[in-house]
Amino acid sequence: MAYGFEVRDSGNNLMFSSEDSTFTLLGTYLAPANTTVSFVGVPTMPTRIFTRHMIAETNGDNEAYVHTVTLNNNILTATAPSSTDTFDTFIMVFGK
Repeated sequence: MAYGFEVRDSGNNLMFSSEDSTFTLLGTYLAPANTTVSFVGVPTMPTRIFTRHMIAETNGDNEAYVHTVTLNNNILTATAPSSTDTFDTFIMVFGK
């Protein structure tokens, strides 16, 4: 049996599995809490996906406090939903 990395949506539907397709880690980025930040120079590939992880998450349902992420050409923009009470967000970008 093989083990890999899986990404699931909020409905627990499998969106990505490293057992089915191989992606390369293109970069990792940290968006500070309560700020909107852009990262320039993200490598481009025909297919790219990203994951978001809350840093120092407290107990409970806190998804409303994580940055939204857009990836356009070589610019990744992480937008905080509020200027207060949000979390640092760790972003991983994969490509193939």
